[in-house]
Amino acid sequence: MDPHLPCIELYLRLGDDDVLVLDCREPEDWERYALHIPGALWMPLEELWRDAEALPDDELIVVCGCSLDGIDSRRACRLLLQRGLHAVCLAGGLLGWVANGLPTECHSVGASARGLR
Repeated sequence: MDPHLPCIELYLRLGDDDVLVLDCREPEDWERYALHIPGALWMPLEELWRDAEALPDDELIVVCGCSLDGIDSRRACRLLLQRGLHAVCLAGGLLGWVANGLPTECHSVGASARGLR
């Protein structure tokens, strides 16, 4: 079972230097929900498979997805754990974050981590 971090706990830690929020939504979900957790890095699973070594190994990586069953974030979290990174899933994902009334940012469609390099 993958470890989970409650939304409110992540909210209290936003901006900490030792926490990275990783949004693992697939492109169609990134476009469907044009918002994200403030400061989150978007890296779909395919990109994560290819470029996980670019992620910091000295930070807690909180993985956020939007599938109702959490399968997207669990897959990403397992991949990161297998690569020796410290990762947890955000309990409830993006939908849980929004349901708790926590802040979001809007994003332009199509800007992934690859496009930011």
